[in-house]
Amino acid sequence: MQTERSLETILQDQKRSPVFNQYHRQFLNLLRDVDWITSTKLPDTPRTTLALLRNGWIERRSTKTGIECRMTEAGLRELYQPR
Repeated sequence: MQTERSLETILQDQKRSPVFNQYHRQFLNLLRDVDWITSTKLPDTPRTTLALLRNGWIERRSTKTGIECRMTEAGLRELYQPR
């Protein structure tokens, strides 16, 4: 027997499941063949960057020269996932 779930639980589950879209794909394509790249060479898309960080598809570090990003293994798997 299936139990009923509250609306809040359903909405929380939807927030947890990441949706991979064309903007994520375009951003990850820039990171595909490089290790660390400075954020000044990447598009200025804060919402996309935040979504990729939140989902673990990219990682970020701060260096003396600025902020650098690279794609994680999870991002690489997501990029090559058949759609």
